[in-house]
Amino acid sequence: MADFTMTPEIKKLRADVRAFMDEFVYPNEDVIEEASDEQAKELIKDLQARTKKMGYWAPHLPKEAGGMGIGFMPYVYMNEILGRSFLAPITFGAQAPDSGNAEILWQFGTDEQKEQWLKPLVNGDIRSCFSMTEPEVPGSDPTTLQTRAVRDGDDWVINGHKWFTSGAIGATFAIVMCVSDPEA
Repeated sequence: MADFTMTPEIKKLRADVRAFMDEFVYPNEDVIEEASDEQAKELIKDLQARTKKMGYWAPHLPKEAGGMGIGFMPYVYMNEILGRSFLAPITFGAQAPDSGNAEILWQFGTDEQKEQWLKPLVNGDIRSCFSMTEPEVPGSDPTTLQTRAVRDGDDWVINGHKWFTSGAIGATFAIVMCVSDPEA
């Protein structure tokens, strides 16, 4: 069962995050909406650097993966504050689909994949996308996926049709949901 106790550490985390949001994030919401693409990128990089300096970068990941390592419940309480601004997820390195893709790579990626994709993703140097939805299948039910991945020597061959790929514009790589064992 989850422990919903707001410990002194969680209270401090929330106070620090709230102060950061008040000082840096909320005042920049209007600025970023009116900025050019280049100005917006620079502002985001500045906000991310400030977040990293505070030690509040990638709260969803363990320290070994480059995150805060705070665990689920502290992150829940932190998200109550982050959820108040559209700018907070990217400022704190916790924006979708990158956050979920980083967790997938951390839990299931090879050492080579972690080096090539996870590290730069967690650092905020690259973006990723998530490809699950298929036109022939209603909704996003992973149990009905038709895209297949078949082993061909040392490689995997993916055959299928995806659309509505979240985060595709600007992504360096994709996490593709497909079936590799139809009997599983």
